[in-house]
Amino acid sequence: MRICLTVPERFAAQRELPLLLEEQADLTVFPEGFLRSKEDLALAVELTVGRPGTVLAGYRDGEWEKAVVIENGRVRDQYAKCILTAGERERKRPGDRIRCLDSTLGKLAVPICYEVHFPEVCRVMALEGPALMVNIIGTGMYHPLQYEQWRAIARARAIENEVPAVGCCHFCGELPLAFAFDSSGRELLEVQGRHGAFTVEIDISGEKPIGYMADRRPELFGPLSAAAV
Repeated sequence: MRICLTVPERFAAQRELPLLLEEQADLTVFPEGFLRSKEDLALAVELTVGRPGTVLAGYRDGEWEKAVVIENGRVRDQYAKCILTAGERERKRPGDRIRCLDSTLGKLAVPICYEVHFPEVCRVMALEGPALMVNIIGTGMYHPLQYEQWRAIARARAIENEVPAVGCCHFCGELPLAFAFDSSGRELLEVQGRHGAFTVEIDISGEKPIGYMADRRPELFGPLSAAAV
C-alpha cells in the first residue's frame, strides 16, 4: 500500500488541501483538527470526487475531535476521539465508543493524538483486525524528549498489535513529524521538521508471526476496566 503522510500548515486547509492531494496514494493522511469547519470538510469531499484512493483527516466538528474517512466525494465513516487530555476536557466532548473506521482498504484503527498513549485504546481497535493503525496528531512535538517518547509509543503499538503504525502532525511546534513502522516495529519512515507530503510503501498483508492476540488471557484483564482509585 502506498501511503502519503502530510505535515501541513495549521489552520490552512483551504490552501493546503489542493496542493497536498496532488500526491497520488492509496491512503492520504491529514493530522488531527486539520479540517476545522464545514467549509473545510466540503472542500475535502469535493476534491475526492473521481479521485482514486482514500483520504483520512482530522475534523473539528463542534465540540468533538473526529477522524473522517473520505472516498470519492463522500464521508464514508467517522470516529470521535474518546480519550481527552485534562485541558481538552474543559472545552471538548469525548466520543462514547472505541472502534475502527471502515474504508475500501479495510478497517483502519485511528487513535487520535493522545489516544495512542493508551494501549487499551489501540488493543480494542486491533481486535477488529485493522489493516493499519494511523495516529493523527494535533500539534508538533514540544521538545526532543516528547518526540522520542511518541515514536517509541507508536512503535510499541505496532509491535504489540502486529499492525503497521503510521502517524503525522501539523507543521508547528518545535518538532513536526511523520513516521511509519511495519508490523514488526521496523522503521520505514521518519520525517522531522519538514512541511509537505511524504510517501511510504507498507505491506498490509496482515501476517502475525507471533500471534499475541491468540495468547491473551482476557478473563484475567478485568482490572483494566475498573474505575481509577
